[in-house]
Amino acid sequence: MKIKKIGAGGVKQILNSLNYEKQMFVKVMTLVTIPLIVMGFVSCNLYIRSESTKSELILDSYSVEASREYENILTAIKEYYIETVNDESFRWLLRQEEIPYSRYTNLKKAQKILEGNYFFRHYIKSYNFTNMNYRWILNNYGMFPYENMKNTEQTETFLEEQSRVESTVYWVNRPNVSAPMDGSIRLSNSVDSSGFQLIIKNMNENGDLAWLLAIQLDERQWKNLAENYKSVGYEISILGGVQKTALLETSAEMTEEYLRQQDESYKPHWRSEKYRTKVKQDETNGITYVVGYDTTKVRRDATVFVFASFAVIAGFALLLLAVRLMTVAFAKPLYRLQKYVDDQNMQLKEILVSSLIRDELTPNRIEETMKKLEIVPCQVYRMLTLLCKGERSEEEGKEQYARILADFPQHLRQQIFITPISYKDKLVFLIGAESEAEIDTKTAVLYKEIKDYIRGRFNTATAAGISRTFCTLGAVMQAYNECKEALYHKSNQEDAEVSSLVLFDDSLTASQGNVYDMIMENELIQAIESCKEEDATHLLELIIERMEAKGVVGIERNFYLTRLLTAMLTVPVAAGLPLSDVFESERYNVLNQMPQIYEKKKLVASVKKEMIQPIIKKLSEKMKEGDEPEIVRQMMELIWASKGNLSLNECADKLNYHPNYLSKVLKREKGVTFTDIANEEKLKQAKYMLLTTEYSVGEISEKLQYNNVQNFIRFFKNHVGETPAAFRKEHRK
Repeated sequence: MKIKKIGAGGVKQILNSLNYEKQMFVKVMTLVTIPLIVMGFVSCNLYIRSESTKSELILDSYSVEASREYENILTAIKEYYIETVNDESFRWLLRQEEIPYSRYTNLKKAQKILEGNYFFRHYIKSYNFTNMNYRWILNNYGMFPYENMKNTEQTETFLEEQSRVESTVYWVNRPNVSAPMDGSIRLSNSVDSSGFQLIIKNMNENGDLAWLLAIQLDERQWKNLAENYKSVGYEISILGGVQKTALLETSAEMTEEYLRQQDESYKPHWRSEKYRTKVKQDETNGITYVVGYDTTKVRRDATVFVFASFAVIAGFALLLLAVRLMTVAFAKPLYRLQKYVDDQNMQLKEILVSSLIRDELTPNRIEETMKKLEIVPCQVYRMLTLLCKGERSEEEGKEQYARILADFPQHLRQQIFITPISYKDKLVFLIGAESEAEIDTKTAVLYKEIKDYIRGRFNTATAAGISRTFCTLGAVMQAYNECKEALYHKSNQEDAEVSSLVLFDDSLTASQGNVYDMIMENELIQAIESCKEEDATHLLELIIERMEAKGVVGIERNFYLTRLLTAMLTVPVAAGLPLSDVFESERYNVLNQMPQIYEKKKLVASVKKEMIQPIIKKLSEKMKEGDEPEIVRQMMELIWASKGNLSLNECADKLNYHPNYLSKVLKREKGVTFTDIANEEKLKQAKYMLLTTEYSVGEISEKLQYNNVQNFIRFFKNHVGETPAAFRKEHRK
């Protein structure tokens, strides 16, 4: 009764004292935290106002400077090409009904004025002159008839769009259009209609497009101009064209916000306006310059003050925590009292379990004691008793069990009904649940976790016995006797190094020794790979017979069967066969179905029909098709398409095969390695460009995707015997 009073009143006092300590800690922290947070946010707000004012002044200056800089260049380019189309050399081009291949002098003059002077070449990437009257095209890459154009569909779409524009001189940007490229090389006989361009055109009397001159600007140079502003936190957008689209932008987000604000239906909200902008209009070129800065950056910088206030709060919290730790040190007697009460409570529970085993309590006494200890009864129970195997004296055994229970994991202790105890020469675990199915699952899981804990912590094998289920705590003594009988079953006494388990009704037997034969599994896989159905079936029967002979059941049986079936599924995967091609959709749950078949003959027949036969059938079909030459052909096409810039792993990813498999197939069919073929293709491309183009060795190195020109020269010399320059000089003679 004395212990009971301490358990009810003493613990309550302890908890009240501890709660008071926590409440004081929270109150003091609140008194300090609120002023510091307010101070941090006020400082943050003052900083934002100051920086915003300064940024506005800088924005006015940069807006004028940036618009003037871009306006001067764009106006100069536009005026130059307006003069160019009125020049006699350009008009000569307009009169040529056929491509003037032989008029070299006149053609050179026309090309020179279209390329622009040295100043403009810095900003201009290319030009395209399309003579629609006589259907031929002149650009940086040569001349060709309209009918020989390789990107006809893309070009005709571009020309149709421009014919609908009323202006004859205007700017256009087509960022979503791709340049006509063949790998890393520009496609010959094509028109590049992508990017930022100046358009000058003329229409026939019947309203059709007579000719069109498109000057493509080099966006890299324009963006380089903007980098000076972007580096100090200011974004630039240049809008132009008929629909005021972005010709150049360093921030698509700022451009989108500006265009949204120009919409008459737009209703601004103070949180939605992220950028502060200044706008300049160039009426001559019809271009709008937008310069702005991200206001969120200022707010981010201002958060330093908020973080500083939190840092002060954290420092104060650490100081207060140190004070609290000192308080806890003074409260150790209270904690010791709490531990004493907990120990007393645990001893009472252990006494209760021991009394139940000895059948010393009446049903009324059991009910009263459980109420006092606040233990809720369950619907069904099972008992698990456990011995540690090995030679040891009775005293040594008791000491070992005491150590096991002293270190027993808390999460396991909470799953055991009442508490685990050491009784005579055994560990006793009473397990409770609300249904028979739940008690079976809970017992199996707990047994495995307890066994693994003892093996891992104390390196000791165990022998376990499990009773039948029972519904009242008055049957605990009978359950203990059932466990004791199961403990001394023959299978529990065989191997002192292997943990074992016996149920009283002999419905479950734990496996002993190594029951899974890896050698036989490998032989089964090899038989399936060789399409030997009879051998594979025979090996499957042997594996299942050995598992049954060693008493593998329950979770372990399902685990080993699943492992074997999974190993079989790797056969078609390794051969490049998708599992969806091997099995029908209703067979996808085969890994769940097979372990539910317990009769050996039915299990073997089912695995043979549902897995072995479909796999062997698909493997046989693949062998008959002889698809290895086809795989080699696909590999060669990928190498040619990439001009040799392709690794074996990249090729395997594209063809959905393992790299080792592709390497073996290529070696068997061609007698060479993947690297040899890729190097041969690179050499062919290098020789072609050396002999047919004016590209420098460095440019050829870039087009072949070498990071260093010296690496390309070394590669070429190792395979050809001379440097690229020497090869070009010798063979061009």
